[in-house]
Amino acid sequence: MESRHLTIPCAQCGRATDEFALLPDTPEGTQMWHAKDRLERTDFMGAVIKFGDYARLQELFDSLARADYSAARTVDVDLIAFYCDDCGKPYCEACWNIGGPEFDEGFYDCTHGACPLGHEQIVDD
Repeated sequence: MESRHLTIPCAQCGRATDEFALLPDTPEGTQMWHAKDRLERTDFMGAVIKFGDYARLQELFDSLARADYSAARTVDVDLIAFYCDDCGKPYCEACWNIGGPEFDEGFYDCTHGACPLGHEQIVDD
């Protein structure tokens, strides 16, 4: 198992939408959340870490590396929120028009955004 890294460019401006790191289990003695196989995403609306079996995380990472974002969204929609389903393109946070958080009975529910072409979708749930 090896560490792998990937940067996905924005279809609108070319900046990074996200950076992904596929990281295997680390030796004991590190912080607890870093002691498991994980896929880390940074940039789009903050950091997200998905823990799991390295082989399954590698399949997800490989989908991202092939730019098969639709397949990746079937595994974890929140991890691939930078991708617009309607126009089939990845966009950085600066190119999305992201609204404020929505609440349901006082608890966070989701955040909607619109891609540069105006397609609306949930970008955080």
